[in-house]
Amino acid sequence: MKAIYVWVMGGTVAAILITICLLQWPWARSLAASPLEEKTVIQSILHQYPGEVLESKRLDHYYLVKLERAKGKYEIKVNAYDGIIESITQTQAYQDTQREPQDHDPGSPPSKNISGPDSNSDPVSFVITEKEAAQLAAKAVNGTSDDIELHRNEKGFYYLVEIEVKDGREAVVQVSAVSGSIDSVTWEKEKQGRDDE
Repeated sequence: MKAIYVWVMGGTVAAILITICLLQWPWARSLAASPLEEKTVIQSILHQYPGEVLESKRLDHYYLVKLERAKGKYEIKVNAYDGIIESITQTQAYQDTQREPQDHDPGSPPSKNISGPDSNSDPVSFVITEKEAAQLAAKAVNGTSDDIELHRNEKGFYYLVEIEVKDGREAVVQVSAVSGSIDSVTWEKEKQGRDDE
């Protein structure tokens, strides 16, 4: 009797573990939910990355959206079920100075925002470089950048930029590595000497 009890409990635990594992797979989660409407996905993209949508289509479990911005044309792959951007690839960079002024010296190497078939880094192409993120963060809080780090969360890649302000305070500004939007500003406590005054 004890052996049967052990087998039943072992089987129940195994079934629960298998169910949990299957539900963690992206395709299993996508089967449980209904896909987002194409219109909703496009609105979300345009909110984060203003531009002109040239084409959009649904392929399996994601939407492929072709977007034109000032710096060029991009293909954006978005999960059809949770709306999270899986990748952004620049398909064409504009070099025409009438269309967009050059931000860097002509002799300098291309920035991270241009991805090609030989790119073996992460599939996400950054539209915003570290230097641009530092400039955006410094402008947001009117200070100078001190340090910058690249991070990733469930929404994608972002930079954390430490900014020193003239009055002695420091801020940590979160800048989207894809859109350049300022996602948050956290002010660190003033130095101990200021609290005693």
